[in-house]
Amino acid sequence: MARTTRPLNATEVEKAKPKNKEYYLSDGDGLKLRVRPNGTKLWLFNYYRPYTQKRNNLSIGTYPEISLAQAREKRLEFRSLLAQDVDPQTHIQAIQAEKSAELNNTFENIAWQWLEHRKNRANFSASYANDVKRLIERILLPAFGKYPITQINAPMALKAFKPLQEKGTLETLKRSIQKLNEIMTFALHREIIPYNPTANLSKEFDSPRVEHFKTLKPEDLGEFLYTLNNAQIKLQTRYLILWQLLTMTRPNESATAKWADIDEKARIWTVTINKGIKETDNGREHKITLSWQALALLREIKKLSGGKEYLFPSTKDPKTHTNTQTANAAIKRMGYHGKLVAHGLRAIASTYLNEQGHNPELIEVALSHINQDKVRMAYNRADYLPQRFKLLQAWADFVDQCSNGALPEYHLKIVNG
Repeated sequence: MARTTRPLNATEVEKAKPKNKEYYLSDGDGLKLRVRPNGTKLWLFNYYRPYTQKRNNLSIGTYPEISLAQAREKRLEFRSLLAQDVDPQTHIQAIQAEKSAELNNTFENIAWQWLEHRKNRANFSASYANDVKRLIERILLPAFGKYPITQINAPMALKAFKPLQEKGTLETLKRSIQKLNEIMTFALHREIIPYNPTANLSKEFDSPRVEHFKTLKPEDLGEFLYTLNNAQIKLQTRYLILWQLLTMTRPNESATAKWADIDEKARIWTVTINKGIKETDNGREHKITLSWQALALLREIKKLSGGKEYLFPSTKDPKTHTNTQTANAAIKRMGYHGKLVAHGLRAIASTYLNEQGHNPELIEVALSHINQDKVRMAYNRADYLPQRFKLLQAWADFVDQCSNGALPEYHLKIVNG
């Protein structure tokens, strides 16, 4: 007849005293309490390991942190695993490994891994990388950063992004959802998550309306230039706005213009653009033809910043360029808030040149707009320089007519000479 073990009771466990040597109290079915000479009491589960049939002691925890009832629950759990030929110790190690992986695979850790990976691919300039980094820090990390990425789900994201919709910041909402999904897809492709639960999240929110940059009609340019010429702004800022206007460039391109990129003899300004397609690791090259008026303005600009790296150096740190929002801020102070933004100066040029019957494709090339026909776009940029000289000269002549003295006077000697 098999020997049976009398189960322990709570009083026996509590009153078990230490002896000179450690000893065991058995509760049956593999559960034991080891009592050490120092008084420590440890619950153990003794069992035969599946397949090898070797005896093994698996620690459950110390008493009284683990009570008799809790130890028995663990015994029941372990015996259930053994019935399925699963080693309880291997099972516990797998759970611990999973928890450790979750600690390493927080959304924050994966987000930074994704950003580093994305920086090394095309169409991701340094300035854009900084914008994305700020978006991650400002919106994504407060909502998801501390959670294991395996726990991120659609309801959680809906709750996090709802305030952005309520505030009406739909463009920020759109970008936040895009970056969240790029990070989640990055995790999916590396088998960190089994699927992306936020893939269709954008369908739950309103899409941002496309808003064109505030601009003026060509017939209103004269009034703007009169205001510019009489505005209480720095001379460098006035020149910056005129330079952008004459060259039909974007605000950031004008604000960051370098003397090294300008060939005055050839009347060519070469800029590197990271927006759109990626032709080289450093962006795509765009050549801007300089009108006689632009060249005359350049000579005035040189009186202020000649010898420095940038045409429009920062007043705080002359080694760097002026803020890319300088022109915008000045235009607002001039009374054009809600009527015109710096980027809208390009639209005035486009409207005027189209109304005058100039080649629309040539205008798009001069504006450095991406043509979906990449081959034709490359051809335009390479071979249409003579036509583009005429185009920007026609635009500069119109600006000159409207200038009310805003442009340097002595440029007429260049034109007529």
